[in-house]
Amino acid sequence: MLQFRLFGCQGTTTIRRSLVQLVIACILPLAGIAAFLIYNFYQREQAQLAVDATNRARATVFALDRDIEMTQAALQALATSNRLRTGDLAGFYLRATAELKNLRVTSIIVLDSSGQLLLSTSQPFGSSLPKINNSMAAKHIFETATPGISDPFIGPLIERHIYTIGVPVLRYGKVIYTLHATLMSDHLDLILKQQKIPDSWRAAIIDSSGLVVRRSHESDKYLGRKVDNDILVRMHVSNEDSFTSKTLDGIPVLSAYSRSAVTGWAVVVGMPLKEATAGLRSNLAWLVAATVFALIFGLIFAMMIGTRISGSISALIPPARALGSRDFLTIPLLKLKEANELRRALLDAETALQSAQYHALHDHLTGLGNRMLFQNFIERQLAICTRQRSELALLYIDLDGFKAINETHGHEVGDQLLFAVAARINSSVRSSDIAVRLGGDEFAIVLVSSDSESAETFAIRLIEILSEPFQLNTLVVAISASIGIATYPTHASNFAELLKLADGAMYQAKIAGKACVRLAISRIITQRNFADL
Repeated sequence: MLQFRLFGCQGTTTIRRSLVQLVIACILPLAGIAAFLIYNFYQREQAQLAVDATNRARATVFALDRDIEMTQAALQALATSNRLRTGDLAGFYLRATAELKNLRVTSIIVLDSSGQLLLSTSQPFGSSLPKINNSMAAKHIFETATPGISDPFIGPLIERHIYTIGVPVLRYGKVIYTLHATLMSDHLDLILKQQKIPDSWRAAIIDSSGLVVRRSHESDKYLGRKVDNDILVRMHVSNEDSFTSKTLDGIPVLSAYSRSAVTGWAVVVGMPLKEATAGLRSNLAWLVAATVFALIFGLIFAMMIGTRISGSISALIPPARALGSRDFLTIPLLKLKEANELRRALLDAETALQSAQYHALHDHLTGLGNRMLFQNFIERQLAICTRQRSELALLYIDLDGFKAINETHGHEVGDQLLFAVAARINSSVRSSDIAVRLGGDEFAIVLVSSDSESAETFAIRLIEILSEPFQLNTLVVAISASIGIATYPTHASNFAELLKLADGAMYQAKIAGKACVRLAISRIITQRNFADL
């Protein structure tokens, strides 16, 4: 009897009441799903905004590093002057003065090991010049014989905030002077403007000690001010991060920073929280309204259907009593769709310096990375893996049948084939991974956050891809590949050992036959032959 009392009367209930209950039972789970989707939508939007802010900060740091590196390159060329190496400072002064307009800097100075200014293009040659007390950058250059950049300080000659970019001057392999370009902090305004950061946002360039060098708003007011300690703590943990905070002028923002691994300087970008959440609040309101509308519409529709059904049933009551009663229940069909979003960001900048760096780290034939880039990438990833306790897989790839094609059809066809192979390999890896050409017909891939099993699955699929025929102009050729796999931390903890073990596993795959994968797992080698798949 209790189960009937739940409906408000003893023993019976109406069709309309049952349909209302049915609608509520259907809509409430849907409302719960909608609430979950709203929350996930909010989280995804927040994450996307953080990514956008981080990308802007990263792009600004990249532009800053590029500007510094171009100045360093010009100074290094100037540092080779025989007049400077032989101590002819008067002759070098004329040379430096002539080059000044090409460098877009405030002045060019020369320091000795004590920090004494030997010459400055901002003063007549032979003038009495002071020592620079803030000479940590110069001291670093003398000790390491490598270029460096100083944090901003008050220039003794112009009594304004400046910073210097310096390079060593060598004679017989020994640093005899340091050559510097001095720049005022307002030189960085152009870099901030070029990034087209919205006017309502805040952006700041800070030095390695956490002091503001330049700012998009009220720069002179906050010049030399220390940023929030929370940012400094985060920078010691990671070179990039995003979080909520307040700007120096008290505006709540979604902050993102990127720190240069070259200079130690960083760029902080802040998006006002009101702007960051305005669209989210609007979308949230629309979704809540839609859910309420669906519930109200469903109840009204259920009442209408219930009325029609009850009317039909009422008309059939007399014959139903004679034949027996029967209830009919109608449940509307509800469907939900979710759309997944993809974001892709391309940073592409072309400068003479970038071109030189690119060719130094990439294979000239295939465009893939070379051994140097490969080693640098793995060493960085190994440090990340150690910190995050994650895994990494190295695949050593050797083409089967390439030598015969190269000898039969010539090196030009061989080069075309290597280029086509590189394109297939590169299109198969994720953006977080890297593919390189080690030389000849040998390639390698690093799979980030991959264990032996997932690496082996990927390698088998890669063999399938490489085993498809290649159309080289009018010639069709077919090859396969042998792949050896070594993983961190299972097999080795450094680049050299990983490469050696993967190479050895590849040779074991070669011995086993074509289109073969082998894992460097202790004494037991896992083998998969593509021909048997």
